[in-house]
Amino acid sequence: MPRITGHIRAKGTRFLIGLVLIALVLGLLYPLLLSGRLDGFEYRGLDWLHQNLADKNQARSDVAILYIDQKSIDFFQASRKIGWPWPRDAYGLVVRFLKEAGARAVVFDAIFSEPSVFAGDFDDDNAFGQAMTESGRVFQTLVLHEDIKGGAPTDPDRRAEVLKRGVPFELKAGPPVPLFKDVTMPIPEILNPSLGLGVINIRPEPDGLVRRLRPVEGLDNAVFPTLSLAVFLKIQGVDKLEQEKGWLLAGPARIPIDGDGMALVKYYGGLGTFKDYTIAAAIQSALDLAEGRKPLLDPALFKDKIVFIGAKAASLYDLRATPMDDALPGVEIHATMLSNLLSQDFLRRADTWARVLAPLLLLVLTLTAAVYGRSVLAGAVLSVSLTGLYIGVGVLLFRHNIWLDLVTPIAAQTVLFILAELVNYYGEGREKGAIKSAFARYLSPDVVHQVLEKPELLALGGSRRVMTVFFSDLAGFTTISEALSPENLVHLLNRYLSLMTGAIMRSGGTVDKYEGDAIMAFWGAPLIQEDHVLRACRSALEQQALMARFRQEVLAEGLPRLEVRMGLNTGPMIVGNMGSEERFDYTVMGDSVNLASRLEGANKPFGTYIMISEATYKEVRDHVEVRELDLLRVKGKKEPIRVYELMSLTGELPPEKDRVRTLYLEGLALYRDMRFADAQAVFQKALDLDPDDGPSKTYLERSLTYADAPPPPDWDRVFTMTTK
Repeated sequence: MPRITGHIRAKGTRFLIGLVLIALVLGLLYPLLLSGRLDGFEYRGLDWLHQNLADKNQARSDVAILYIDQKSIDFFQASRKIGWPWPRDAYGLVVRFLKEAGARAVVFDAIFSEPSVFAGDFDDDNAFGQAMTESGRVFQTLVLHEDIKGGAPTDPDRRAEVLKRGVPFELKAGPPVPLFKDVTMPIPEILNPSLGLGVINIRPEPDGLVRRLRPVEGLDNAVFPTLSLAVFLKIQGVDKLEQEKGWLLAGPARIPIDGDGMALVKYYGGLGTFKDYTIAAAIQSALDLAEGRKPLLDPALFKDKIVFIGAKAASLYDLRATPMDDALPGVEIHATMLSNLLSQDFLRRADTWARVLAPLLLLVLTLTAAVYGRSVLAGAVLSVSLTGLYIGVGVLLFRHNIWLDLVTPIAAQTVLFILAELVNYYGEGREKGAIKSAFARYLSPDVVHQVLEKPELLALGGSRRVMTVFFSDLAGFTTISEALSPENLVHLLNRYLSLMTGAIMRSGGTVDKYEGDAIMAFWGAPLIQEDHVLRACRSALEQQALMARFRQEVLAEGLPRLEVRMGLNTGPMIVGNMGSEERFDYTVMGDSVNLASRLEGANKPFGTYIMISEATYKEVRDHVEVRELDLLRVKGKKEPIRVYELMSLTGELPPEKDRVRTLYLEGLALYRDMRFADAQAVFQKALDLDPDDGPSKTYLERSLTYADAPPPPDWDRVFTMTTK
């Protein structure tokens, strides 16, 4: 049994091994996860969240886009014989049209860093600049470079003019603003009349997808906002920026930034998220209004709108890969960031403590499922359910603008589950071997198999359960043992016990113990058996049938006649492993057990071989043939119990035995009615049919005794046992 003790503690041991595995996994994982080295994997989870949860309805309806698309380029080529690039007074027409329409701002996602190619024909750049001046609401762009272009810095005067446009910035904490060495800027005719300047640098992640933008970047001693932030600052009337740890403060907006100073873009959808129109339609509408015709586009479409103008044509090389679209125009990204700013709808990564505790909890629960699951399949189902729950938490947090790591924790969970199951496989193989070795001789193979599937049934301790318990003993075994040598006695005893044990195990019973020639067994544990009473009765009858054949073998060998007495009782008892952690027995305890032991011994005065209690009989009355024996008060008990002889299964009692039983029961009724002389006659008739009928002999002797010395008038008809 000490090996079984090892099993009882094994799950706890495997759980501790699992905790060590978790510590090792997290010890390797967390430094990589929190340092950002695994972000390439985690971005896949972020992409999945965007793709499945993005909602175009959350995008700002006051943000619109005019696209310089291939259709517009083809239109001008066909109708005006003007190829790309266009004259800049075409943009002036759009700016004036949008001013008349009541647009709130016009934002160019394009850079006019060189004079117009049409400058020799007419004052093209100044025409565009004049339109911007009249509008007073046009934003232009900058591109910052890490290296000096062309081997020489930008023109100092133009650079100085740009630096004046920087935004006051206070760095309180967090990463410093990166400083760039050079800048591409609009020509003065377009720079000077612009309401604001914004950086349009877009830097994809190593996998080529754009997920973050840097809100501010530096040039010399000046800080410039990204294009969308530049528009937001002007609209909100904010004239300074502050940076704290994890946050960039821009007036009413608190923009979450990471350790690189980058802000996540919360995408609402792919191409078409914002209301868009072709710039050709806007130019044509401006011409229509100038010539008194109904415009192609109703100016009311742009009232109070912030209108971005950017390239969509593939030939203009401003298409970016994002989680939402493989070829999204860069202007859509800036429009999306502005929508985030205006709605203060910022996506941020979960705090460090959440990124540590959430995966840890997932791993501990997965370990619990793997170790304590009833099977690999059950553990796998629980593990997958935990994965689903974890993803559900990630989805819920994402809906509240918090990005929780998904990929790495789930990958770690999968690895942990596999490792835990490997530990289980190795450990359970040893445990099942120990259990099988310990119980194979005491339980039927079917029961052993089920115990192996549910080894927790063998935990140290007991539980209260209604069961049927059995005791048997060879009559006169002491006399037999004196007549045999020790070797022959052991051989005989082993033959007998093997026969009886086989019958018990075939019925699903559990052999509790052997004490010499005595056997103790029970039904209803370790597995619950709804029919445990009938199983026990069938087994007792089978054992007597086997004993009849064995008796003839023994007699043929010149040995004394062997008889076995059995007692069965059904009732509540405590069943479980009783003992110490080092050594224990799987057994039953309680008054119901003691009564069964007394019933085995009570067979002797009645000359019977299977005695059952009334509690047992009531459970199987429709399945067995019995006869009542007596109201019996066993040694150690005050209250009498009614006991019966178990004779056969229903319908299997031989006719001659049935006739004897009928006479016996008639005599018992007369005996209890104190008609002892009449009872004698009936019992004698039963014995004439079967001279060896023990109960009839017993009651004939009692009737003779009471006929000579009748019991008192208050006789309780109870027979009291004075021995065990």
